Amino acid sequence: MQSDVISALALSGVFLLILLLGVAIRRALPSNPELARKSVHFLSGSTALSFPSFIESHWTVLFLAAAFSAIVILSRKGKFLRAVHDVGRISHGAVYFPIAVYVIFLLGHEKPVLYFISIMVMTVSDTLAALLGGKYGSIKYEVEGTVKSLEGSVVFFFVTFLCVHLPLLLMTPMDRLDSVLIAVVIAILVTGFEAISMAGIDNIFVPLGTYYILTKMMAQPLAVTVDDLWKLLVMIAISIPISLKSKLLKASGLIGMVLLNYTAWVLCDFYWFLPLLLAEIMLYLLAAYFINRVDEDITGYQIGVLVYSALIPAVLIFASNTINDYRIFYLPFIASVAGQLAVMSYFFVSIMKVSGEGRAARLKSNTYLAITVCGTASTLFIAVVPLLLYLDTVRLSSLCILVIGVFIALSVFHLLMVRYPLREQRMQRQKMRLVSVGVAVVATLIMQYWQKGRIPW
Repeated sequence: MQSDVISALALSGVFLLILLLGVAIRRALPSNPELARKSVHFLSGSTALSFPSFIESHWTVLFLAAAFSAIVILSRKGKFLRAVHDVGRISHGAVYFPIAVYVIFLLGHEKPVLYFISIMVMTVSDTLAALLGGKYGSIKYEVEGTVKSLEGSVVFFFVTFLCVHLPLLLMTPMDRLDSVLIAVVIAILVTGFEAISMAGIDNIFVPLGTYYILTKMMAQPLAVTVDDLWKLLVMIAISIPISLKSKLLKASGLIGMVLLNYTAWVLCDFYWFLPLLLAEIMLYLLAAYFINRVDEDITGYQIGVLVYSALIPAVLIFASNTINDYRIFYLPFIASVAGQLAVMSYFFVSIMKVSGEGRAARLKSNTYLAITVCGTASTLFIAVVPLLLYLDTVRLSSLCILVIGVFIALSVFHLLMVRYPLREQRMQRQKMRLVSVGVAVVATLIMQYWQKGRIPW
């Protein structure tokens, strides 16, 4: 404990010196604020690489992370430390950075290679991609108002490959071919994480994504790694045609969908990917039917909308992988996916253009009928096949739990639509959809726990 205190004090001094150096660079080169910010990022990350060598307790790292975060937040409010905050876009990366370091240390401080690679990718790849992409990038793409460059993403890919491949070769007995394949897969995926990240959230997605995927892939034989690479290609082959045909997603949304699908399959198994695939197909069918029947443009969604749809399923995927038990959260996972599609269907019905007194008009005018149709259709389309394939017994009670969960999501969303003007506010609507599905997932967990005597988990 005494050695940790000494280490914490010494490292605190180093971090303060890094911040002061960033201020000095910012004053010396006022025309290039990104250089000062990335210098602080790179030096702080390089210092964090030494944590497993000098610190034993995660509480010490938590103290350092909390202190650094407090300085960043106070400096933003007090409008000093311009080297950290003076950037031409909204970014909370300086706050996310110490959080990511602590979480990775908590998860992987006893596995030095995992900690080292995860922090190194966040530090080195991000820094070089930002600096080189900013200076030489000419092919631009937009992610929710943030402009990025293809050149920067290419730099990020190659640097990430080296950040994974070289430590695996030097710090583990891993075979060279296995190391190369793992590095290629992680570089592709993490580059996707970085490409769709907004407001500095890549400081969370990149290290955590690297850690979880690397943990999974290091524990498997070469043949499985090759299989994972094929899975990634399958994800891309499936998602691109669906997205292009429906025109629902822009490039950033498509990348996010591919990453979610692949993560579900690799971190869990095929049966976790299957509900997502069925949801994509149903989404395409909904878009094809409603695109000329609603007053709102339901195409061209970017990653911002997808985040609200994918957040809860992604959390459940990572939670299942962390506890290494895929059955505990499987019903809540399906409920989160089916609930999202049910709420989308219900909203499309509520804004549908109708004339006369046909079935569409009756469906739109009758709230209970609309909820029943949307909830039943979504649950049957998304849940039945996965349950039949995945569970050995008690499928009927599991389906009943899912039906109730989905109807709870629809009921909560309907109440929110009555309370708030969600039709006019797209992003507010996505947040309310997230809340509705979150309530449904909690309810599904409670019902599952209540029925656990009859359900094989």
